[in-house]
Amino acid sequence: MVREFARYAAAAGLMILSASCTHHDANPIYPTDYDESDVVFGKDEAHKGLIHIQSAGHYTYVGTNKVNANKKEMPAMKVKFDYDFSIGEHEVTQAEYASVMGGEPAPGCEKLPIANVTFGDMVMYVNNRSKLEGYDTVYTFTAVDYDSLHHVNGFENFVFNPDVEGYRLPTEAEWIFAASHGWDVSEGWNLTNSGEQAHDVCTKAKNGLGICDMAGNLAEWVGDWLGYFKDTTVTNFVGAPDGGSLGERVLKGGSFKHSVARTNLHSRLDTYTVISKNRDNYVGGRIAFGKIEKPVWMAADGSTSSSIMKSLVKASTLKKKLGTLRAKIAFVNRLTDNLVYMNFNESSFTVKEIKDSLGIKVRHPDISPDGEWVAFSTGGEGISGKSELYVRRLNLAGTDLVKLDVESAAIPRFQVTDAGDTVIIYVTTADVNTDSEFFKTTSTWQVPFSGGKFGTPEKLFDGNYHGGVSPDGTLAVTGARILRARIQHEESYTDTVWFDSVQACNASLSQDGTKRTLFLDFAKRNGPGREFVGKDYGVHERMFVADSTGNLLQSVGAPGDLAFDHTEWVNGKNLAVASVYDVNGSHTKLVLIDLQDSSVTDLVKGDELWDPCLRVLNVDLPEDEKFLNLDSAGVYMTATSDITTRIMKIKMEYFWQYREVTEVAVIGSSRSFAGLDPTAVTSHFTINLAYSAEDLTATNFFVSNYILPLMPKLKAVVITLDYDRWFVKDENWKEWFGDIPGYRYDENHDFWKDGVPKSMLNLTRSAMTPDDEESYTFGYNNGLYHSESEGWVDENPEVSWDVNWYSKFPDAYAFNREKLVGILKAAKEKEILVIGAVFPQSPYYVKKKVWGRYGLTLDHAKEIQDDMKSLQEEYGNFIIFDEYKDGVNDYVYEDFSNEDHLGLQGAVKVAERLDSLLMKELDP
Repeated sequence: MVREFARYAAAAGLMILSASCTHHDANPIYPTDYDESDVVFGKDEAHKGLIHIQSAGHYTYVGTNKVNANKKEMPAMKVKFDYDFSIGEHEVTQAEYASVMGGEPAPGCEKLPIANVTFGDMVMYVNNRSKLEGYDTVYTFTAVDYDSLHHVNGFENFVFNPDVEGYRLPTEAEWIFAASHGWDVSEGWNLTNSGEQAHDVCTKAKNGLGICDMAGNLAEWVGDWLGYFKDTTVTNFVGAPDGGSLGERVLKGGSFKHSVARTNLHSRLDTYTVISKNRDNYVGGRIAFGKIEKPVWMAADGSTSSSIMKSLVKASTLKKKLGTLRAKIAFVNRLTDNLVYMNFNESSFTVKEIKDSLGIKVRHPDISPDGEWVAFSTGGEGISGKSELYVRRLNLAGTDLVKLDVESAAIPRFQVTDAGDTVIIYVTTADVNTDSEFFKTTSTWQVPFSGGKFGTPEKLFDGNYHGGVSPDGTLAVTGARILRARIQHEESYTDTVWFDSVQACNASLSQDGTKRTLFLDFAKRNGPGREFVGKDYGVHERMFVADSTGNLLQSVGAPGDLAFDHTEWVNGKNLAVASVYDVNGSHTKLVLIDLQDSSVTDLVKGDELWDPCLRVLNVDLPEDEKFLNLDSAGVYMTATSDITTRIMKIKMEYFWQYREVTEVAVIGSSRSFAGLDPTAVTSHFTINLAYSAEDLTATNFFVSNYILPLMPKLKAVVITLDYDRWFVKDENWKEWFGDIPGYRYDENHDFWKDGVPKSMLNLTRSAMTPDDEESYTFGYNNGLYHSESEGWVDENPEVSWDVNWYSKFPDAYAFNREKLVGILKAAKEKEILVIGAVFPQSPYYVKKKVWGRYGLTLDHAKEIQDDMKSLQEEYGNFIIFDEYKDGVNDYVYEDFSNEDHLGLQGAVKVAERLDSLLMKELDP
């Protein structure tokens, strides 16, 4: 029976208990040495509905050592607890959810668990309950992204604060520990006894800790990002620091639609990738309470950390300050001495650390004008001794590392000469400058840098002026203990000391032509700083700005009880970037300082963040293309874009890059996205423009407006014939692409049919983009999805839609047929071949008398196939390329990544066969 809320508050969203279903492809139960010792537990009287567990001193295991387990669920990793926590006696009910979020359950549904909730919906629930009961919120964020039904898709700058005492989702380790005491799948609501629907909570036996429904009823969100495990012991494990390129999360416990065999303690996946915006009628959650004072995260490389670095700034705020999101920041994690960076043009605002196996200590990074490189030294300001200077690409791997072959070089600063050459200015030592005689023995140099290589260094002048040199070379400054300046006259120069020779540091010379100098001071009593400010202040609590002659222009105070450090100009802006430190000397944040209004905006938080450099990247357009709107042209995704839109952003880069040479374009759903490797097509240059969940509406749009009119060498288009998915109309297209600026801008310019601007590729690349990992995963081998071959899961594959949809919704099939015919007609006019690819699925679908993942009886499939053959006869430019053959084919287990998608191995096999077909049809 379908049960749902009778009334919904706007904030609660639509929580429907019936939706399309998927099952949990878990591994069979495998014995693991869980902690079965006695545990003190009881009702948490202070927090209604929770069981308090004295877990301190106990342990559990996450993962498994089962040989054929999914690699994301192995190995078994021991997790110890040094804290106690409380966890929900049962899954959150509809009544409980409504009492916090608003609305009322339908009569008789009060005790049903709330289902069809996203991870974000559960976060909002626990945060709101914390607020209602007077606690701080455990989860913080700067913005919320809702879907059309007011479910939470995701958050901007989402942060889990485990040291805050409040309501939250349990960690995976907590969930397993609570579930493992008296774990008995047969006593839960599962596929064998549930009637494939949820049941009132606690209508099955409680486990050994007095907790209900851990095994079955609903699958449950936990708080962890999905990461990998390691054969080790971790205390207070709270998951991965992030969810990787896809933002993957964890579901636990199986549900009413999972078999007993597939429900076990270690399972954490679902049939499709688990991301925060997923929701289904078998997914809910339970809550937890209690702070974790010493949390430990484990990264993908197995390294652990007790804190994580997180972005704090909203995209809209940053864009308002910078005028663009085309910007990057680089800084140093002083706990590891590694280089860290963020690309603000990536939707995730992810903080990335380059973990260098060479053990190079990073100081004072500076980003190249094009944003592709970063220079740094091993010596920092005020530190004596020799220093090395390096440049590497600004990517997660830190590739193409090169070292400047000189005796000593420190504090690099990129600059572009009047001739347009990129150079790096550096000093021979970063030592203090108070001793004039020693200062004369130091010097300032510049070296050309191009194509990843250094040129020949050239000495500029004596003195280590590491605060910067003006573009015209007439002013140089340094601020290690005193504020020195070198002023070049027509035929001579002057070395002078500004700021009355009192102590100063962290000097930075602007590169915008104003020749202003930022610096900090030590708040000398009766000194020039206090005289200028007109009141007392502490060391580094004020940032000063001097003009080209050393006269003070402005001072900005640090926020609260904090002080500034490592001040640097932001190129071309009336802005500065700095780290701030507290009374304990901990540099816990990076901030952006607006010289226009003296406001300070938080950028990043962490434990020890030093030496920031923020580079705004400029887009240079030719004169005849100055009309292009940088906020629209090439902007094929936004900060809140769905994963499908992000995939297509990568594909649009491929499109603009290769449109003039492409002979074969592949487009369609995830089956072609994962199932056809274009680099294995050797006879004709091929790119893969497919994306996950693409429907024929989208295929028609891209083929008609981009592929056919704008690819002059095109000979063939390969589209996906997803017969079982043709119940989908155009709903997804409208939601995912309807408001994306780039597509609307292209449409307003008639899709550039009268001429494509030369800057389109540059604009697309420089616009907001997915992060490096997503770009690799979704853009592998000219657009193939990098999906490892793991095989179909079992011999009883899930059917995710109504088997009889074809007879129930004939208009849906007619809609898709019309879109297909539109493609065939448009291609025929241009004499382009259309190849309709039917990709393999698990052979066990047909053995179940079902054609594919999303249904169709075999008879209905035969009707569609016959109809497609009639179209093939009608349109001479249409060929059906059927690699499924109703399950009778030579694709083997190892070719698949799941029931209806091929992996890398299978994608090559399809491509090679397509190659043969292309040679036959195009090159007879």
